[in-house]
Formats: sequence, structure tokens, C-alpha cells
Amino acid sequence: MLNVDLFENIENNQILELLKCIGIKTKTFKKDSYIIKAGQKINFLCVILEGSVQSSKNNTIIETFKINDIFGHNIVCCGINKSPVNYVAKENSEVLFLPFEKIVTPCSKLCIYHLQMIKNIMKMISKRNSFLFDKLDIIAQKTTRDKILALLETYKPVQGEIFSIPYSREEMAKFLCVDRSALSRELSRMRDDGILKFYKNNFEFLVRT
Repeated sequence: MLNVDLFENIENNQILELLKCIGIKTKTFKKDSYIIKAGQKINFLCVILEGSVQSSKNNTIIETFKINDIFGHNIVCCGINKSPVNYVAKENSEVLFLPFEKIVTPCSKLCIYHLQMIKNIMKMISKRNSFLFDKLDIIAQKTTRDKILALLETYKPVQGEIFSIPYSREEMAKFLCVDRSALSRELSRMRDDGILKFYKNNFEFLVRT
């Protein structure tokens, strides 16, 4: 739990003090179980310690969160009392819950490591917001092929050829807001055109994009 961005530049003994002061708690969730349901009241931030989590609404996947990612921030930081989306564990997961009010209202000691944690949270939130801007660019593409290429580009490593994405075909279609059959047909065309190879959620570009 200590080796996450939330506690960056904070000593272990200081982290323990924070745990006591804020009342941080963790909880485990089995695969496909709800962490937060749409309409549920939420007054905490969440950080994934193990596993992965997916947010969705109306059968559309919004985001996928992995270890070290923060979620729930776009709800509580805006003063929204209830979650507009579902958060579901994609696999067996462990989540850290941080009470929002205690985070943004440091105790009378005004500990420097509490302020450091707030800085870390702001950095983590900025990274998540950057991802949402990327998604807007992806789904704004005109054709299914362009959407696929834009999505794959966000996961393609700087070096190396084969890479994976955290989506099954069904999830990929929901993320891109396209029909699954249309997605599968376009992927097959891209393979036949010599653009890429793939197996399940593993991909390899055959031409430079």
C-alpha cells in the first residue's frame, strides 16, 4: 500500500501518522462486483492498490483504472453528492478509500506530509483528466478505423512492437461507442490491409503510424 503515488515523497512513519489522522481504509472486491453504484452517495476518493476498475454508464465504458490510479475525484471535487456512473472491479481488486473532507481540511498540526499528500492527489487528478481529454479526441474521430488507430496509439509503447490494451472486443466497442460487429470487421480489414496484427487484446503495428 505504501508504494503508490499518493504517498510520494512521504516517509513510511509519516504515512502511518496520516493513516491515523485521516482514517484511511482499504477494502477488497471480487471480480465483477460493484465498488460504487450509480446513484450512490460518495464522499471519498479511491486509489487502486491491486487489480483494476472500470467506470460505465448506459452500457458505455467511460474509463478503465489500473493499479495506482485515482477515481471518484471528478465527483466529490465538484460537490456532486451521488455518483452518476458505476464503478466495477474488472478483476479481484483492493481499493484504498480516503475521506474527502479530512483530506482537504488538514488538522490543527498542519503536517507538512499532509500537504504533500494533497499535492500528490492533485497530480494524480491531473493525470486522469488528461486521459479523459485523450478519450474525447479518440471518439471524435470520424471513422471506426480512425477511432481504433487513435485508441491503439495511446497504448503503443515508445519502444517494442507488441503491446496490450485493457479491453476485450466488447469493452473496446463500448469504449469507442461503436457496434461490436463493425469493430470486428474493421479490425479484420486492417489486418488484411497489412496495418496491424492482433490476438485478443495484444496488438502489433506492421506499418508506422
